[in-house]
Amino acid sequence: MVNWNYFDKFDDVIFKYMPPRGEGETVASQIVTAINKLIYKWYNDGDVYDNTSNTLGWCNDLSSYANWLERYADGCEEHLPRVYYATGEIYEDILKSLADMCLNEDYLSDYLLPKVGTIYKCDGDYKFEEVCG
Repeated sequence: MVNWNYFDKFDDVIFKYMPPRGEGETVASQIVTAINKLIYKWYNDGDVYDNTSNTLGWCNDLSSYANWLERYADGCEEHLPRVYYATGEIYEDILKSLADMCLNEDYLSDYLLPKVGTIYKCDGDYKFEEVCG
């Protein structure tokens, strides 16, 4: 059973920065969108941002979101560890930690700049391997 209640505290920030479609026009909106993609896909589909050498099964490529966050959002690299052999509980804790750091006005106020790159296509250390049939 998914407990979304933890993420309720971010509703005001999400409402303010989440674009109606796409990734938005500011780095702040890109950060909020990328983090929300990671959270949504975990709780709805069990997908993670790096499925290489992992014991859980995933079908959707989320690596670009994590690669973008690591490259453009300060501090995210500390909250996006490699997820080799992560359990569901460990991965959920990773997402909570990431949300706690980034989904607040103090953090996002430094990112009210024009968007950079794209969260949808960003290469980096996190990878996706096709494991679904």
